[in-house]
Amino acid sequence: MRKQATLESTRRDAFIKHHFQVSHLTHQERDELGFLGEFACCDALGIDWKNNIRENYLTIDDFDFVVNGKRIDVKSETVPANYATKILNKTIKDDELYGRRLINKGQFSLLSKYDLVIFGMFIRDQVDYWHPIGFIETKVIIEKYPPTYRRPDGGNYPFPGSPVPTSILQPIENLTR
Repeated sequence: MRKQATLESTRRDAFIKHHFQVSHLTHQERDELGFLGEFACCDALGIDWKNNIRENYLTIDDFDFVVNGKRIDVKSETVPANYATKILNKTIKDDELYGRRLINKGQFSLLSKYDLVIFGMFIRDQVDYWHPIGFIETKVIIEKYPPTYRRPDGGNYPFPGSPVPTSILQPIENLTR
């Protein structure tokens, strides 16, 4: 799976528009983790991830895959271990650091192409396993969480993003019931 994520990242590189940068990952590493997250999410939902590989990347996709008739986009991030533990055991508060899942402002207009967004994460410095965080309907994000620089704690995000509270996400297991 990781080898294929690296290959797909390289194939797509000339066609992708990067909407943001992070200091702890190169563009290549971030792209690889994006593919790996998408593949792992497929696997978690019982979808053969290999059937989800595109023939080419000349244009942006309309969605990552479909489950129960719902068009889905997968968003993956890396989270420091101490915050990842709180997210996984559901003790993270929405208004603390890493308490919200961000969708970059540059990707906000794409939300109307999807029905659902699934959020997942890798524990930073331990990126061998993708952890699902949950999913939300895109119409909720569009209606209630416009992009902003302002964090709930008064600080600023590194880029404008739609700050989706972690507490309102539904478990991905609900998609297979």
